[in-house]
Amino acid sequence: LKLKTLDDPPPPPEKDRFQEELVIRPLHSGDTYASFQFRTLWDTDFFRGNKVLYYQLFPKSLGQVISKFSVSELHISFTQGYWRTMQWGQPFLPSPPGAELWEWCQDTVTDVDIAWKELTNVLSGIVCASLNFIDSTNTVQPSASFKPLGVGNGNAFSANAVLPREIVCTENLTPWKKLLPCGAKTGLAVLMNSEKVFHSSFYSQALHITPVCQVSIIPLSHTELSQAVLRWPGYASTI
Repeated sequence: LKLKTLDDPPPPPEKDRFQEELVIRPLHSGDTYASFQFRTLWDTDFFRGNKVLYYQLFPKSLGQVISKFSVSELHISFTQGYWRTMQWGQPFLPSPPGAELWEWCQDTVTDVDIAWKELTNVLSGIVCASLNFIDSTNTVQPSASFKPLGVGNGNAFSANAVLPREIVCTENLTPWKKLLPCGAKTGLAVLMNSEKVFHSSFYSQALHITPVCQVSIIPLSHTELSQAVLRWPGYASTI
């Protein structure tokens, strides 16, 4: 048994951190909008080229994707329905109908077209969606109109693709919840009943991998998994 004294140094900060939040907001139309926010902060020197051997809270499948394809920032969203801005106000998480994929890669990528195609195939299996149908016909490479949300420079390539006819269903939500540290076994994730959340006027789920600065100048990988649900007439009555 060791007693802690005032002279003892403080414990080291936790390497990974996880936060979850539920925001319930009434809309102008009288409906109720519920947004689940999950954030996993991954404290690592990964973006400096160091290899990661062990994973704690950050999902290993996404960590391997970042490593293999030199991804510096990634955004995926699946949306069902249309957000009526005039009736409901500004959305908490803007996203187009169907599936959308944004990616910024590091300047170490030699063939960006091959890397982009392989990335969409791998992500298709992780999120159980038809991202493997993304090709040159539905991909754009903006150079100035959009900028990364995270910190850091050296993003040599960016790509955006939208599949407006992608159907959002339970097969998308199940793997999305598995990326959480405890899956759907505890926390706010237990409230997301697949049979109920899809019976709504608007549904959107998203996954963001963004480098951020935390405490020091070293960019850390911050993964934000966000889900927005609109129930009719109200979400609270169906939980």
